[in-house]
Amino acid sequence: MPSREALEASLGEIVLYHAADRDDAPELAAFPLSSDVQTFAAVVARVHPRGDADLMVIDPSKGPMPRWKVPSSRAPRPGHWTPRGAAGV
Repeated sequence: MPSREALEASLGEIVLYHAADRDDAPELAAFPLSSDVQTFAAVVARVHPRGDADLMVIDPSKGPMPRWKVPSSRAPRPGHWTPRGAAGV
């Protein structure tokens, strides 16, 4: 498992969100993402310690979809955010 090196996001920054299988799981308010897309643009809505961030994921077919306390990653991993231009994107 890769070591978790926290990245720091800035409020309002555009990052990439990499969808995870659990994104379509039932929630209190269902916010499923498009099943045929794996990477989405997202706006950082709140910054938490250790690189976690609340994101407003932009799904072109449905509009904005919130994701809470999303961890960061230097390379694309499901359920994580990366900076734009990260390796492998």
